[in-house]
Amino acid sequence: MQLDQTHVAVRVRTLTEIGDLALVLLHRYPSMLLIGFLLGAWPWMIANALLLSWIPLTEAQYGLDDSEATWELIRYGTWMALLVFLQTPAAGVVTTIYLGQAVFEQKPSWRSALKISRQQFWRWFYCLGIRRLAIPVMILVALRLFQPYDTFLDITLPIIIFFVALVVRAGRPFLPEMILLEMCPLRSKNANEITLGRRARALHRPAGSDVGSRWIAVAMTLTVIFAGLFYSLVWVRGIATGYWNFGLVTLLVLYPLALWVVGGLSVVVRMIAYLDTRIRLEGWDVELAVRAEALRQFGEETGVPKVASQRPVESVPPPIPLDNAAIGESP
Repeated sequence: MQLDQTHVAVRVRTLTEIGDLALVLLHRYPSMLLIGFLLGAWPWMIANALLLSWIPLTEAQYGLDDSEATWELIRYGTWMALLVFLQTPAAGVVTTIYLGQAVFEQKPSWRSALKISRQQFWRWFYCLGIRRLAIPVMILVALRLFQPYDTFLDITLPIIIFFVALVVRAGRPFLPEMILLEMCPLRSKNANEITLGRRARALHRPAGSDVGSRWIAVAMTLTVIFAGLFYSLVWVRGIATGYWNFGLVTLLVLYPLALWVVGGLSVVVRMIAYLDTRIRLEGWDVELAVRAEALRQFGEETGVPKVASQRPVESVPPPIPLDNAAIGESP
């Protein structure tokens, strides 16, 4: 492997260029959303349906147009959006690993990505599923099954949880990459080993304001994309069927689908932003060039195979390649 010949050329980028490269990656690897993200998201999708689908199904029996049904549907929409927001990092673990492989491999393997995600299951499930509140909130929603509407419990409380999660995630948005790609241990008896907490502080504190502001800007942009996508799906359904009201298909299928598609896009954008942050702070271009030259000079003696160079995927030349920590090595 030639470490300075990446298939996904990553360099220092502005936020708009990060979005542009995300679209380039989705064009080159469309299976990231069609297959990869679905592999990680389908258990969460089923769980959400079991927890919340009873609300629109119950209201549909009495009609979805009265005022009482309106508040119940707001309840459904609020909890569904919160759950998808909290679950997206955990649902995107396979896509994150696949993207890490795609940086250096022309044909990354879903089988390999799934294998790594299974090996790291308890680590990412604890950090992304429990500590990031996805599982606790699902338990809270389960306790509200078939309970009557309550303004505080079904509207105010989800909004409070959302803002708490927003602040936590904006402070450390790259936790999935540190767990899955850098494989930092959660804790260690070795004082010199870089644990997840130390790595998070080292990566996020020096660029805290920039990372946080970028995350908020991306979140706002993705919200606009969600609104456009959702109403586009409703429009297509209306054109195809002639039915324009918000029925069960819209509530149970189109609304969650739009949320999950935008969630999958957020995983791709976050991964590119992570790579960009690391090259800004750690100078991967210099390190990678030195390591690549060492491999070319001593590769045969060290048993490192050499491969033919590949043309990188790039939307804005010239590229500056990144370190192979993106495919699973510790920094």
